[in-house]
This record gives sequence, structure tokens and C-alpha cells, in this order.
Amino acid sequence: MTVRTLLRRFEGSDVAITVYGPPATKTVVERLTAQRIDATWRKLPTGHQNAFVVIHRDGVFAETVPLTAVETFLCKPEIGSDDSGTPDSDPGRQLLRSALANTLFSSLTPAQLLATSHEFEDRAYRVGEGTLRVSFQSLSIFRSQRGRYETLASDTDLDIHVYGQADWEPPTIPGISFHPLTDTALEQVWLLAFDAAGDDQNKCALVAEETEDGPFRGVWTYNPRLVDEIMTAVVAVDE
Repeated sequence: MTVRTLLRRFEGSDVAITVYGPPATKTVVERLTAQRIDATWRKLPTGHQNAFVVIHRDGVFAETVPLTAVETFLCKPEIGSDDSGTPDSDPGRQLLRSALANTLFSSLTPAQLLATSHEFEDRAYRVGEGTLRVSFQSLSIFRSQRGRYETLASDTDLDIHVYGQADWEPPTIPGISFHPLTDTALEQVWLLAFDAAGDDQNKCALVAEETEDGPFRGVWTYNPRLVDEIMTAVVAVDE
């Protein structure tokens, strides 16, 4: 299975987002539209604190989430303060990602991929066991996430595997195995997959491929069979 083959399975997914809020929230619609997401605005005669978003998939209601969850998804995470220490997770963001699972996004930013990765890492932290396989394209990118992964490794029984192009010599970190790659199989790929020690309810995966124009084309999923397939494909790359 290649990344392109996987992503083609989700082509044609139909997601529509309606933002309900004061006029100032129109900017959220503009930013969603800029990322090629079908989004519209509806006036809500209350303050920003009551604004919310309704998500439809294939014309069917999927979820309602606070607008703040979407704003967080669109904004750059604060790298530094948020990349170390004990992971946690926001219920609104979890609802948003659940509603948008199995949706092919054609214009994901590295910040959005990082935020989604953090959500899945937080899930792995809470489960506390299982195998977590991660690729940030090149091993050198791991340096900015080192503190976070040291916490994951020291506080849990996770078996963590980090893959990437061999452009940096990683340190020895108990609980983390590094896999320097010399081929190009994952060179343009941002990937995270967690098997939750066989618990289908907690399996998750994110797969995205960098496009020629710069943004990433990708999808995340909680489908246990698909997560297992992704895990197997990553292992095969290193054989």
C-alpha cells in the first residue's frame, strides 16, 4: 500500500461546515474556504462565546462543536510551551476530529498536522500501552518534539518507533526506537499510527503527503482495520 493508494480511497468525501456566530466569525469561513473546505456563515445574535459550528457529511448531520475548536484547528500551535510536559486533550477538538475523520483534505498545513498528531499522541498517553509509529519525513524534525516524546516514553509502557530520512543522529532514549531510512518511501509523508494494544476503540492514524505546491494532502482515521493496514505498511518500509 502506498500513500497515494490510501488517499485515493477517500476522494469524493463530502463535508460541509456551517459557522453560526456574530459577523466577526466570517473570517473563520474565509479561512476554511481557503483550505478548500465547503463552509458557509449564518448569523447568531449573541456573542462570540456562544458561536458554534455544524458539520454535515454527505448531506447528513455529523456533529456540532464549539467555534473555538475550529479556530484552534486553523491556528498555529504554540510550539515550545505545548511540545513538552504531560499531554492533555480538549473535548471540543476531539469532537471536531471525530466528525472530520475519513475526510480527505487537500490543503493541510504543517501546523494542522502537528496539532492532529498531538491529539493522537494524547490518546496514546491516556491508553498507556501499545505501539506508536511516527514519521515526520526526516529524523531531524523530531528534535522539536523530543521533550514531548520523552514524556510519552517515560510515563507509559508505549513502544514508540520514529521513522525518517537519515539526516540526523538521534540520541538514545529509553522506550523509543529510531529507524533511519535511506529510500524515499516516506520522504514526503507525515504519518502517525497507534494500535492501542489491540483495542479497536482507541486505534487512530494520520497520513498526509506533501504536495508540489507546499500544503499537505491527507486524512486521519479511527477505522481499526485501516489503522492496522497502515501499521503493517510502515513496518514493511523498514524491512
